[in-house]
Amino acid sequence: MELRQLQTFTAIKNSGSFTQAAEQLGYTQPTLTAHIQALERELNSKLFDRLGHRIRLTREGERFLDYAERILKLVDEATEAMTEKTPSSKIIIGASETFSVVRLPLLLKDFRKEHPSIDIELKFGDIAKFYADLNNNTIDIAVILTDKVPYPNLTTEILCSEPMSLIAPIEHPLAHQAIISVSDFKTEDFIITQEGCAYRAFIETLLADNDIKPRSFMKVKNIEAIKQFVISGLGLAILPKIYIEKEVAANQLIELPWNGPDFGMYTQVVYHKDKWLSPVLLSFLELICSKFQYTGSNLNR
Repeated sequence: MELRQLQTFTAIKNSGSFTQAAEQLGYTQPTLTAHIQALERELNSKLFDRLGHRIRLTREGERFLDYAERILKLVDEATEAMTEKTPSSKIIIGASETFSVVRLPLLLKDFRKEHPSIDIELKFGDIAKFYADLNNNTIDIAVILTDKVPYPNLTTEILCSEPMSLIAPIEHPLAHQAIISVSDFKTEDFIITQEGCAYRAFIETLLADNDIKPRSFMKVKNIEAIKQFVISGLGLAILPKIYIEKEVAANQLIELPWNGPDFGMYTQVVYHKDKWLSPVLLSFLELICSKFQYTGSNLNR
């Protein structure tokens, strides 16, 4: 298996055409065909279906694509690491929804001032997805909101604690109580985030441990939607405090006096322990740490 064969394979997939891929790579079409045929013989699998004038990956080709892209990305990293004059031209960041909406824009604005020509790709998802992406080297770094749990193979830097808020509509009956405990949830409608969210897991465990079942659950993927649903009077929710401060100040939401256990949530930046940190990636890490006045403690190196 040769790198040029992998480059040919990904170029054909991305362009959808042998002709366009040949132009991009500077090969003749017979040469491209020879690359793919050799690769298919070695893998003992057909990689492309030719459906009329259209080129599509077979199921085997789709499975092989992830490996090909990872190999080529590692080759790029290795080349970059050995070439001092060529800093990384792209970073891929995984970010939780809260961080990407509230904090990431200002960070990226400051980063752009120092690195105006660097391409930035953002990927959104949950903790399980980012863990897989970091181990597969399909993202460079991730910023997550979760509890203090060391992740195998990852370096985890805690940036700050992240207070959580129990929120309700302004006119909700619980707004008049001095203290709210988990037992108050049994007669309430509750809005929760998507599976994989750390504080959803905390809520579900808390309810199960206290044998409490709210009147109803509404499961919503987008936390901005959750906030608007609470404002509309559809139920209670628990969200990061930083995400609801403006609505509380504008008297659109009320923050209830929670008397239950602390959620123990932290905003953390994580990357693979064996990841080569390019100068640009190091610069981004230093920027994040400086904004949070990070002192250097971490869960695992």
